[in-house]
Amino acid sequence: MIFKRLRLKNFKSYANEVINFDKGITVIIGQNGAGKSSIFEAISFALYKQHTAGKLHDLVRNNTENMSVELDFVSRGKEYRIIRDKTKSKTVSRLLTKTSSDSEFMSICSGEKEVADNIQAILDMDANLFLNAIYVRQGEIAELVDKQPAEKKRLIGKLLGLDSLETAWKNLSPLINEYENKSSEIKGKLYSKSALDEEYKVKTIELNEMKNRGHELESQIDEVKQLINEISESKRDMEREKEIYETQMNNLTNEKQTLERLEKEKQTLQESLDKIRQSEEEIERLEKYVSKLDVYLDFEKSVVSIQSLKESEIEMEDKIDSIKEQKKLIHEKKQGYNDYLKSEELISGLNNKKIDLEKQLATITQLEKDKKDLLQGIESDRNDIENFFSISKEKLLDYGVSQDDLTNVDGLKKLGDITNDFSDEIAKKIEDLTNEINSKEQDIVAFKQAISSCEKPLEELADVENKCPVCQSDIDDAKKEELITQYKTEIEENTKSIEENKETIRLFTKNKDSFTEKQSKVKKLSDDILEYKYKFSNLEKDLERLNEIDQGLDAKEYIGDKLGELILEIAKEKENRDSYKQDHDDYNQVKGALDVLGSQTEAEYKLKQIKNEIDVHVKNIKLAIENDSHLSGDMDTLELKQRIDDLKAKNEEYNQLKGFVQNKKTVNAQFESVKEEIDVCNNQLEIIQNKIDASTYDKEKYEQITYRDEMYSRRLESFNNELSEIKGRARELINIHKTLAEKIKNNDRFQKEYENISQYLVLLKDIRELYGKNGIQKELRNNSRPIIQKNTKKFFDDFNFNYSDLIIDDDYNVVVRGPEGESSMSMVSGGEKIAIALALRLGITKSMAKGDLETILLDEPTIHLDDSRRQDLINLLKEMSLLPQMIIVTHENQLESAADNLIKVEKENGVSKIVN
Repeated sequence: MIFKRLRLKNFKSYANEVINFDKGITVIIGQNGAGKSSIFEAISFALYKQHTAGKLHDLVRNNTENMSVELDFVSRGKEYRIIRDKTKSKTVSRLLTKTSSDSEFMSICSGEKEVADNIQAILDMDANLFLNAIYVRQGEIAELVDKQPAEKKRLIGKLLGLDSLETAWKNLSPLINEYENKSSEIKGKLYSKSALDEEYKVKTIELNEMKNRGHELESQIDEVKQLINEISESKRDMEREKEIYETQMNNLTNEKQTLERLEKEKQTLQESLDKIRQSEEEIERLEKYVSKLDVYLDFEKSVVSIQSLKESEIEMEDKIDSIKEQKKLIHEKKQGYNDYLKSEELISGLNNKKIDLEKQLATITQLEKDKKDLLQGIESDRNDIENFFSISKEKLLDYGVSQDDLTNVDGLKKLGDITNDFSDEIAKKIEDLTNEINSKEQDIVAFKQAISSCEKPLEELADVENKCPVCQSDIDDAKKEELITQYKTEIEENTKSIEENKETIRLFTKNKDSFTEKQSKVKKLSDDILEYKYKFSNLEKDLERLNEIDQGLDAKEYIGDKLGELILEIAKEKENRDSYKQDHDDYNQVKGALDVLGSQTEAEYKLKQIKNEIDVHVKNIKLAIENDSHLSGDMDTLELKQRIDDLKAKNEEYNQLKGFVQNKKTVNAQFESVKEEIDVCNNQLEIIQNKIDASTYDKEKYEQITYRDEMYSRRLESFNNELSEIKGRARELINIHKTLAEKIKNNDRFQKEYENISQYLVLLKDIRELYGKNGIQKELRNNSRPIIQKNTKKFFDDFNFNYSDLIIDDDYNVVVRGPEGESSMSMVSGGEKIAIALALRLGITKSMAKGDLETILLDEPTIHLDDSRRQDLINLLKEMSLLPQMIIVTHENQLESAADNLIKVEKENGVSKIVN
């Protein structure tokens, strides 16, 4: 697998970045916290949705809702793209591929499960294998250098996935405990079969005895019920007689109470009739006073009204005189008032014309100012455009446009066209160079693969005697030497070709950078031309505006003359208007007075009404004096009020008595009705007493029958209670009986279950022992160690130390053989320790990966190393040539020198960015 491209959108601290990977060593460098390790996490998330966040939403950049990761990679010569999109409501996974290098990506599948299954099939590894094999975590190199053998063995076991077997071994323990507890629990549920059978037999006998006693009680209950039925009929007859007797006694009491109430009511009504007769006599005495009250009230009203009407009569006569005077004045001032209004209207019209002319004159003055400003702007823009046009042609000439092509360029449009054409030529050259570079890089990959395909049989030839490692045919020493020479020659030729292609790529890249810089400048010039085209368009509009202003300024002198004439005419008309002002003001004052006084006709009509009302009241006073000799025209007001108050009091008493007497008829009728009810009540008392005397109710006989009925009822209740108790106990006994039957049945089932769990526990314990350190773990270590040793030696040999062999024992202690014999890791130099640790880690990766190992991810490989060892590791990484692709995340600037491709990461305002 080779990584090609990673696109991050709102992933952790990245907003929108595209990272291109290449073969060779890629170093991702930046300060701690800049976002370097997030790139590895994005690769892991894209491939297997593996991440270190607590939940998926934590991968989304703050203050955003959508997140996306795209990863392009090549596996077995085929290019793939995996896309993971997360929105606010859902997560989408897609996998795409290319049918050829020039084609577009086409969809393979979508959906989290489908994508996961396809990725695992394509890469032939799951998430755990990827994280343990391809991805080398921080500090693993240092641990392989410094840890004790036991700790180193545990680390290697973890990388090989043995920790999962250890975890399984540990996890089986609580499962075994759980089944042992379950076995003990089931064992505790098991009963003695003979004890259960004996108890079941006892409960069966007890249940039959209860059934017999129940039948006996049911027979006794039937006998008692028959006796109760015989007594019940006599008791019912006696109860009916008792009910009739008690009803008549209650009726007798009620009738006596009614008679007593009626006698009291009769006495009350007689007292009311006596009071009514007294009131009728008093009404006859008051009648002669009541008739005089209306006469006195009318007399008082007329006297008061005449006084008020006399005052209104005088007031109305004065008002009519004022109206006549104001009408005379308004007639005298009307002509002067009309002349004033005509003059005022004429002046208003002239003032409106004056305002219009002043506005026109002010507009012309503003036009003069606008013209001055416009001329300055036109001159400045014209000079600016001409300078830009001249400078732009010189720039194009410097960039490489021929003088002949620029000769016919006489305007901004042609200048823009020739600039765009030149930009397209540069883009074509950049594209051609890019294609050349890519072609050379592909050639280098092919040469490296050719070298790799030669190195493997070359290495194997050294270990074989008479068999070809490729075709397995027989070979002699001469043929073997010939093959070795052939492979070495091919490796040398391919190595030379790689160096030649790298030099060609360097020259092409230099030319491409030069054209890219020129393209940027031409693009800037093209943007400036568009800006000046817009400025030229505005210049043409300003010239049109200047022409409009000149036309407007021609009318200035004519408007000034007209304004002077109009001012003189307004002044003359104001003098004429002032001569009518006094008549105008007097007219308005008189008209206002008339509006307040109202109509003369209406005032005269009201005066006539007042005089008529006075005549009517005088007549009423004369009639009142004729009706009562005590009244006179010169009567004192206080005396009149006292007489009226006395008459009002007598009138109120008269009306109250009259209302009370009106109830006489009703009271008489009630009195007669009560008398009749008393007679009826006496007759009813006699009838009730006769019924009581004729009753056959015998209290002593009734009490005897009631006693017998209660006695048999208690006996029935006692039998029923005992029967209910027996039924309840029987139900309980039936349940116990059923429970015992169920226990006997369950006991057999528990016995079978206990035997099954016991057998399963034996199996679990065997499996746990198999997963233990001396089981599969030991076998996997023993089987994997020779493979790891072989791959580790191959990587270690690539560092060209003076050692002939590398051996890993059962505890993963590493020993190397050199000219001075065997040496353990504690005996070799610091640089050699780092080389062994790095080779061992790569050897483990190679052993775990299926097929050829093409790439590896190193996260902060120098962490926890001192300065000397850090530098040794950096030097070793520079010399690495066995892996097509290595991606390293680091904050160490020294690793830049080891990079074929350098990616710098910076964080600004919380956002991580790739810096070119």
